[in-house]
Amino acid sequence: MASDRLAIRKILGNCNIVLIAPHAPVAGTVTGEGDIGTLAETLAGHLDSFAVINRKYKKSIVDLDNVQAIRKRKKVEENFLLPVIGFKEEIASNDLTPLVVILQPATDRHTGPARVLFGYGQGERGNPERPHRPTMPPSLLSRIRLKIEDNGIRTDLAPTSSPYTGRERYCLNQLFHQKKKLREFFDPAVRSMLITLSADLVTDSRAVKRTASILAASLQGLRQTMSLVRKVNVAAIDTVNPEDLRFIFRLNGQDPTSELMRRQYIEELAASIRRNGLLHPLVLLQKHDGRYKILCGFRRFQAIKKLGWQWVDAKVYAESDFSTEDFFNISLAENTKRKNLNPIEIGNFLEAAARELGLNNAQLAQRFGESLGIGRPGRQVSQSTIHKYRKVNRMREKGESPQIIADVINERLQFSIAAEVLAPISDPDDRNSLYNEVIRPLAATRPQIIQIIDLLKQVNPSLRQAIDDPDVSRLLRRATEGDHRAAAFIRLLREHLDGTLTRRRERFEAIVDRLRRSLFGDQANKRDFNITAPSRLDRDECTLHIRVRSGNRDQVLEKLRSLAEARRQLDELLALLDQ
Repeated sequence: MASDRLAIRKILGNCNIVLIAPHAPVAGTVTGEGDIGTLAETLAGHLDSFAVINRKYKKSIVDLDNVQAIRKRKKVEENFLLPVIGFKEEIASNDLTPLVVILQPATDRHTGPARVLFGYGQGERGNPERPHRPTMPPSLLSRIRLKIEDNGIRTDLAPTSSPYTGRERYCLNQLFHQKKKLREFFDPAVRSMLITLSADLVTDSRAVKRTASILAASLQGLRQTMSLVRKVNVAAIDTVNPEDLRFIFRLNGQDPTSELMRRQYIEELAASIRRNGLLHPLVLLQKHDGRYKILCGFRRFQAIKKLGWQWVDAKVYAESDFSTEDFFNISLAENTKRKNLNPIEIGNFLEAAARELGLNNAQLAQRFGESLGIGRPGRQVSQSTIHKYRKVNRMREKGESPQIIADVINERLQFSIAAEVLAPISDPDDRNSLYNEVIRPLAATRPQIIQIIDLLKQVNPSLRQAIDDPDVSRLLRRATEGDHRAAAFIRLLREHLDGTLTRRRERFEAIVDRLRRSLFGDQANKRDFNITAPSRLDRDECTLHIRVRSGNRDQVLEKLRSLAEARRQLDELLALLDQ
């Protein structure tokens, strides 16, 4: 918390005003200066303006009202000066007249009887000691002063001999008005002024609120509101941190399963934008750090970066404008205007909505099912449908089965097969081997896939080990050499299994016959003694049948003791079942 307070705060706005508080110590840390930082934040809220507020650097360390001092410190320049310039450029790029208002507390008695002093670079013509570099038309300044004085606060122009006039060559108030010394920032269209406030106007929270309200009313006449769709500096849009991609449900470059598709799509999109312009603006959210994140249009943003554009048209919302669920709905509506989300992106959306909004599958179906366009037309989306989309997306999130995910995205694999046949296979190795080595090369249909899984499990419960079996590998090679590959593989595999089972059953019965003869003699039959295997030899258990008569009970018990000693034959029987 302390680190947040002792920082340079940047606030995005929706009008042409940029508030700057070069030195805004945390309340109570500097005696007599009041809380100019809270005033700036409160005033920015009233005006919905841009703001840059320094609570980090003390004036004794670096004077942030001195452009020359700032530029000697690269980090300070990046964190303080460049945001000011960026905000000004954003305002100017939207055909508005930038108004820079610098707020500072009075630190001595130069204010005289006035409680608010205005400095706009005023001076005397022909006097080199007092150069005339105005940054604001006096008539506009008079209108502002009149509004303040209507509220019983006395104002005055800062004497040119005082530090509150804002006329010094490297004063922040002169940033955009020095054609020779600060040529790279020169912009004569910018209006700016330095407002100095007596300590009693910002001495406590009540005073701050009243002063902010009065200043806001005085500046309303110069306030120009930005349109919803505006030009935004591309460099001010962040896409690095996961939080910046919070509402991005389209798969992007950070997803390896879509990298190739994404590259091709972005190149085609960039060519289209170069040819036709940006037909649909981005949708951005203002962040609390004075930058933007994308709500909709991530791929358009990537294409624009590829084109090297500096400015982009965007709808801009503040995060405080809507609830999280509203943003999910806005993102969904914007993303499905031109092209529906693919099944993986639908799963990504549902997973994010479940996580962010704390919704279960039934609630997700009710709130978003119709908007996503999933399920059967005219019927309510079921919980199981939502579960399928989320289950397949979780495979992607875990980094499992990238080829399956990529083929669903590229419409080479039906989503229903991925969700209902492949996703339930819990072992990723089994799933990948089945898809990459069998289903994909054989181009198997859904019924064929189900048959293949059933047959492979008869070879080995582990699908991967079954596919690695030399006989199965040989049959796969044969099947891929002709037409109707999947049907051929099913036929070959079934014949192989039938032959293998026949041989195993014959060997099983031969071992049982030897045991019968050794225990009960050559005249014994299956009614006297028999061991039967399960119907398909697919369970490692067998059943013992033995006939007991009233006169041979002791003989039978003796034979059973002998059977218990026949370990080798019994192990051989169980081994046949375990193949």
